[in-house]
Amino acid sequence: MNFTEARHQMIKRYYSLMERWMKPLVNRGVSPNAITLFSLCLSLISALFYAFGAIFMGGILLLLSGIADTMDGSIARLTGQSTRFGALLDSTLDRYAEFFVFFGLLFYYQNSWMFYVVMLALLGSVMVSYVKARAESLGSIRVIGLMQRPERLILVSAGSLLNAPIGRYFPECPDCIFMGTLIVLAVLTNITVIHRLLEGKKDLAQTE
Repeated sequence: MNFTEARHQMIKRYYSLMERWMKPLVNRGVSPNAITLFSLCLSLISALFYAFGAIFMGGILLLLSGIADTMDGSIARLTGQSTRFGALLDSTLDRYAEFFVFFGLLFYYQNSWMFYVVMLALLGSVMVSYVKARAESLGSIRVIGLMQRPERLILVSAGSLLNAPIGRYFPECPDCIFMGTLIVLAVLTNITVIHRLLEGKKDLAQTE
């Protein structure tokens, strides 16, 4: 089983569990769009924590935002409210949520060389999504690459949560774990973009 297949199986199991947990919310009449907006608000609050250096709390809220972002689709399926506009709204707000977090990080690192690392990570993250959307519009529908949005969210959240307990052993650089996480994100997102371009070229060549 390759990485893509393993990822697909993990996502399938996760959503299966999520749908079981969402039934109480469905019974209370909570709408998918309300959960989508709630997830966006969590991302905005996360960005504020990051902007003022509260990395651990920023990571917790970012992780909660990601979990909430998966809840709306589960509720939509359970209630039969899945619509194309709902999918469009979800994808659009996902981009806003990601921008919020990066803007918070850019504010925090505005006077540091890490500012440019965050810019590179932001560029890579945007282009990962863009190349996928553009390739699909041209006929290439394979979703490949390591740093898709769930992986990006998990990586940044993990780096945020591990930063405090590990960073205390490095008083000369207490944020080194988180900074290293952002460097890895910047590198891997842009590698994913190149990977998608190369594979997209192969797919599109077969349809011409």
